[in-house]
Amino acid sequence: MMEPTGTDYLGADSVTDVARMLMALVSEVWIMRDRQIVTEYLLETKGAVTREELDEFVPSGDLAAQITAERERFARLVAGAPIAAVRRSVPEILERAGLEAPEAAN
Repeated sequence: MMEPTGTDYLGADSVTDVARMLMALVSEVWIMRDRQIVTEYLLETKGAVTREELDEFVPSGDLAAQITAERERFARLVAGAPIAAVRRSVPEILERAGLEAPEAAN
């Protein structure tokens, strides 16, 4: 548990506003990450990509599963950030990142 600093810089209304801003930012970051994954896939498979192809592309199969796994990892990372300050062991950090800890780290 983090020690209190003794100073409350933000009131309840400001904290709510910051949470809304954070969620908007997280949404935008995810959209960019999703487009990056699709762009890399199209470049690897086709050698080139247009903005229209990227906008209209609907992933399926392994790529859809990869994007779902990446989205879940990203959500765990963001949602786990508040506990990152108090849970800092290697297995805990790997768990937050959606990775398995090697036996030696446990």
